[in-house]
Amino acid sequence: MDQLLSRPEIQSAVLPFVVALLCYLGLKKFTASAWIWALFAAFLVASSLINGITLTPLTGTRKIILLIIASCLVAGLAPAVIQRVNLRRGTSAILGMLAILWVFWKVVARMEVTAMASLLAGGVVLVVWLTWIFGRLTGSQAKLHGAGFSLLLGTGLSATAGASALLGQLALSLSAASGAVLLAWVLVGNSAGTAQPNRSISTLPYALAPALLGLAAVIFAAVPWYTLIPLASIPLAAKLLPGKPDSRFLAALASSLPGLFIALAVAFWIWQTGNSDSGY
Repeated sequence: MDQLLSRPEIQSAVLPFVVALLCYLGLKKFTASAWIWALFAAFLVASSLINGITLTPLTGTRKIILLIIASCLVAGLAPAVIQRVNLRRGTSAILGMLAILWVFWKVVARMEVTAMASLLAGGVVLVVWLTWIFGRLTGSQAKLHGAGFSLLLGTGLSATAGASALLGQLALSLSAASGAVLLAWVLVGNSAGTAQPNRSISTLPYALAPALLGLAAVIFAAVPWYTLIPLASIPLAAKLLPGKPDSRFLAALASSLPGLFIALAVAFWIWQTGNSDSGY
């Protein structure tokens, strides 16, 4: 069993997919946040196998893991918290900016001023953009999870192609979990509905995880920064899809295909360029 669980494909694909699927199916009748808790459970299990359960030393990767777990908790608890606390719509974007500073500050502090400003500004723009665009997809679970699945897949494949298997596995585990949620929605739907009291907070995991993992791939895996631009366009491609298919299956397929094309094209291009310097 230990040998089986040590295989990368089990850790970053099979296991998170199964955990997310079972979690979603078990919670879908009780809460509209079932998909968030499914992502939380799947990533918690996958990251503990991929990285181990130790947090020392607190490396950049471990900070990212903690922040992704925290983003799921914040998003999952948002319905109860918002009833008592007046959270503004910009809260998730602010949290994302603080997360970038916490994870990457020690690295960017050693850069030249121009490079430092460019990286921080680009990171902030990326977080704000993903927060905003995913917040506009909450009305359609097909588009929300189709975009999340494709974006995380593209981030994971790009990081792996850039020679960071660890970052790639973490992103791919979330992509597998998101794919499981999308499949479960196709099969059984969500009896609790799709409405969320604060759209940007509820989609925080989909905005924060690819932003942090993508930036880490740029900084530590020599992935070109401009490859994040087409990846960040994936949720926009899902949003701009015309019409509303009659079946859940067609809706999920249509919402995923544009993002899958972009994700695979970007990852293939990075692999072709032959980036291979990373120890992160």
